[in-house]
Amino acid sequence: MLHRRIAYGAALLLALLFLLCSTGYAALFFLLFLLILPLLSLALSLPAALGGTLVLTCASPLLTRGESAGWILSCSSRSPFPLTRFRARVVLEDPFSTQRLIRQVDIREGAGTWEQDIPAEHCGAWTCTVYRPRLCDFLGLFSLPLSVPKPDTRYVLPAPMEAGPVPQLIGEGGHSVQWKVRPGGGNTEDYDLREYRPGDPMRLVHWKLSSKREELVVKEMLEPCRPTLLLTFDHFGTPEELDAVLDRLLAISRLLLEQNTPHVIQWAHPVSGAVESCPVTDAASLMDAFQRILIQPAPLQGHSILDAAAPPPAGDGPPRRLHVTPTLWQEGGWL
Repeated sequence: MLHRRIAYGAALLLALLFLLCSTGYAALFFLLFLLILPLLSLALSLPAALGGTLVLTCASPLLTRGESAGWILSCSSRSPFPLTRFRARVVLEDPFSTQRLIRQVDIREGAGTWEQDIPAEHCGAWTCTVYRPRLCDFLGLFSLPLSVPKPDTRYVLPAPMEAGPVPQLIGEGGHSVQWKVRPGGGNTEDYDLREYRPGDPMRLVHWKLSSKREELVVKEMLEPCRPTLLLTFDHFGTPEELDAVLDRLLAISRLLLEQNTPHVIQWAHPVSGAVESCPVTDAASLMDAFQRILIQPAPLQGHSILDAAAPPPAGDGPPRRLHVTPTLWQEGGWL
């Protein structure tokens, strides 16, 4: 735009010199034409600027690491005149990797869109923000503001993989199954015996054993305790290490959901050490957990969840933990 203004100023200077050296009306008409031309260009470009709309879109709602996708910035207008050149500054930010990229948009006549590939080499949460979009008039002497589109965020999720051999969830490693009293009683093959207490339903009385003991004995219905399952990981490391951890974390979490096993994803904030917990009960809560993971900065070093004093989550029994590492899990990770 600067060089066009310099050229226009030079043309005005030449027209003024022509007027001083000429006695005819042609030089005057030429000077007036040059003075009116920018106003005419601005008047013709103003409807396009007032009715112009910038739209930022992305064809892929969810990205997987390694996939190819990108944003499209397009400009449309209700003006009968064609769109002229417009410029903007686009900033791409990923809080997970703390990367920030700046792109200068310069769309000329005849090209109404601008495309930007989403960096999907590693997991992250990339946000595309458009700053100061400006539409140039036909002469390129003035720039008119355009409406700013809303920032768009796309999450780059871990790559799909097999979960691999996961330790048995209950009764593994010599852990005996624990039982609890079944709320409301009901019929079950598992029960314990105790003395009759006032208020116990008569249908729970074990009549055969009561006749032998000469006192009322009732059956107390039991059901197995379901301990809270914790999937933990360290929210720091190199991009390659974090990719490996999140790939395995997502695979194991999906495997547990396929087995109708709710669980909790837990990590420590790498800077403050505060414990973050995300209950996972279905696919939607799993995506919410990973979005929360990916918007938090992940430095090279930080606090480990293994060193954090996390409060025990609510559950029927003692929690069991699987600490996911780049090599799947830490040996002896189940607690």
